[in-house]
Amino acid sequence: MAERVGEEWGALGHDVDYILAKGAAARVGTITIGVPGIALWWYRTLKEIAANHQQYDLIWTHQPVAPLLPTTDSTFWNKVIATTHTTLHREYELVREGVYPTRLLPYYWLAKTGEAHFHQSLATIDAAGPHYTVVSPHLRDEINQFGIETSTYIPNGVFTPEADSFEPIRSKYGIPETATLVFNIGSLTPQKRPEVCAQHLRAAAETLDDTYVVMAGDGPLREAVSSHASESLRVIGYVSENEKWRWFSDADIFASLSAYEGMPVATAEALSFNLPVVLSDIPSHRHLVETYDAAGSLITDDTAEIAKAIATHRNERSAVSLPSWPAVAEQYLEIIQQR
Repeated sequence: MAERVGEEWGALGHDVDYILAKGAAARVGTITIGVPGIALWWYRTLKEIAANHQQYDLIWTHQPVAPLLPTTDSTFWNKVIATTHTTLHREYELVREGVYPTRLLPYYWLAKTGEAHFHQSLATIDAAGPHYTVVSPHLRDEINQFGIETSTYIPNGVFTPEADSFEPIRSKYGIPETATLVFNIGSLTPQKRPEVCAQHLRAAAETLDDTYVVMAGDGPLREAVSSHASESLRVIGYVSENEKWRWFSDADIFASLSAYEGMPVATAEALSFNLPVVLSDIPSHRHLVETYDAAGSLITDDTAEIAKAIATHRNERSAVSLPSWPAVAEQYLEIIQQR
């Protein structure tokens, strides 16, 4: 997202610098302790930028969190836009709900407490900033939990090449041209529930005539998801950007059973290809379907319901107009220009 918007700012004649975190998350045994490492990176980076903030008109941060405030300089914070994509508060709730392993509960409790502390500390500074933005309306309720009462909703943009510019890809995997093809793509991580998705989509496809499911993506649950592969369910792992567009262009339906999304980019991309969608009924999915009047269904974890949704929408198309990256870039610039 930062690079997409940065490209648009550059095209408008603005000078854009990128400061991106690099490196793998720290681990203790089998437990990832990424948030402490990320928080330390943010503290050092924000402190360094604050010391030289005169050279910047806008400082755009994504999910900032730090153990301590690196500066209380109001002129610095007034230049900052803080964009929220997801919250650690909601991820803590996912552990309590059993979506994430329960052994991670102490870690996520500490992480969400640190998240709240950072933003509550910011609220004590005599400054107009940072200006908070969210990529989906439901995130306003989430950031309210740590005291942020005002934010601007700016959706992610979507860049989609012309669908007819890609060669069909299903035949590479032995899927007939006339079959119904259900496509899913995303990181194979707990919040996406890829194993639940594999189980239900495979079972649904097996109850329908001439229906196939393709799941693309990689992540820590790859082995568990692959164990459900069958003639009707293909688990293909990582795909390139070009391959991703080919699948979207060749699919009949996009499906996702995620437990949590900030702004589901893959679903938005599917809609930009006019695909009908079969989605778990979570706030971000509901927002996309209702806002853009998309063809599709919001479903529960019920195989029969999923199969019925696939059968209902297999011959439909969505006709939606999603925000473009140039339009999104302009919205972020307007925030700082109005100061």
